Amino acid sequence: CGFPVIVAGPTPETLPRLERFAVEYDIKVAIHNHGPEDPYFPAPSDALALIQGMDPRRGVCVDVGHTTRTGRDVVEELALAGNRLHDIHMKDLADLMVKESQCVVGEGAMPIREIFAQLQIMRYPGYVNLEYEIDADAPVPGMQRSFSYMRGVLAGMGSN
Repeated sequence: CGFPVIVAGPTPETLPRLERFAVEYDIKVAIHNHGPEDPYFPAPSDALALIQGMDPRRGVCVDVGHTTRTGRDVVEELALAGNRLHDIHMKDLADLMVKESQCVVGEGAMPIREIFAQLQIMRYPGYVNLEYEIDADAPVPGMQRSFSYMRGVLAGMGSN
């Protein structure tokens, strides 16, 4: 298909098969963490522990909201991922422990500037994807405000 990364929610048992396909088709496969409710990969570091010896095309997709809800430091989790960070799902939460507190990026408690600073340190080459799951009837204004805030943070840091 030509896309650079597949984001997946595997089980530990399916990891070897996914690694085989990642190598065979030369595509990155990023394990998406899903917070405290996830029995396998609540935080990115839980996935990293299982893929340590696998092909480097096996990596993680850090969902910043789910990561903070585990009580782990999202910036530290990004740093731990290193070159196995293949994708990011960005969102903001008014309360970093409450899934239902999602808000426009910049209006919550997520350490947005620190996240982008860590990505700069890492020279992260991938995407930061906005995951906006609120205001289902009219999401565009909140999405626009979220993008504007993130662009403002990056501009203030001297980034594009």
